[in-house]
Amino acid sequence: MNSTEPRPTGRPALVGWLLPFLCVSAALVAHWSLSVPPGPLPPPVAKDPPPKPKPAPAAGGDEDDDKDKDGFEPFTAPRAANLLVQLHEAYDGAAFKAEPTFEAWSVAHRPLITQIITATRLQTFKGVVPSPSVSTSNVECHTVRCRFTLSSSKQEDLQLLLDALAGLQFEGAPLWHTWKPDEIAEEPAKRANAKPRMRTQVLVSFARDLPKVDQINLQSGAPLKPATITPVKVPGPSAGAPTKSPSTATPLVPGGPTTGPRPSTAQPSSTAQPSSTASPSTVPGSTPGAKAPAHTP
Repeated sequence: MNSTEPRPTGRPALVGWLLPFLCVSAALVAHWSLSVPPGPLPPPVAKDPPPKPKPAPAAGGDEDDDKDKDGFEPFTAPRAANLLVQLHEAYDGAAFKAEPTFEAWSVAHRPLITQIITATRLQTFKGVVPSPSVSTSNVECHTVRCRFTLSSSKQEDLQLLLDALAGLQFEGAPLWHTWKPDEIAEEPAKRANAKPRMRTQVLVSFARDLPKVDQINLQSGAPLKPATITPVKVPGPSAGAPTKSPSTATPLVPGGPTTGPRPSTAQPSSTAQPSSTASPSTVPGSTPGAKAPAHTP
């Protein structure tokens, strides 16, 4: 239509406006009649089945241990070096709470942190009496980093342990990829009149997964966990070997050992005649209880 021509008015104009709405309405009516079945419609969302009852925990068991055992495979093999590099690049600059938790890795490395701290404390304060009290708490591990809290009644003991931990070596290289201790500060008292304690929180990441404690060395090169010395067993006498009985020899007396009974000190009678009924002789060298020889006239 030419723009200069006048627009239609009256009924033609009304029909032109209503025609699109009439076409859409007719299409909806046709779709409804063909697609929607008669009768009530089914519910829009199917009902969920009732939840299954959870099995009762075993008597004396630990719920946290059950959570650790279920839902993931144990972490037993170290991750590849290139994967660790990517994980360090992704999380080293992030807040610790923002790092996701790899549950299997966390379960494997939480006790490892405690073992390393305990072995380092024993070596650092070896021979010190009384042994300084430095406690470990709040051990938490996520995907590639761990965090723990150290506390002690003396700041110098706490600092000495921190220095020893920072210098740990594993296979000729530093044990830690990241070592970030907070400033040592006084711990809030838990009860009135309690002695003040100092504490610090340390954020670490391992250079390698699952380092073995007996392969970690102090900065001096000494092993973190010295090998225990197994006592040597002294072989005893065999069951069939004869054993010597205690000696029954006569004790030594002045004049040499005695090989027989001592001679009698009684003076012999000059009128005594030997007979066949005479009592046994007690002459030195004779055997006690031996029968005397018969008398020959």
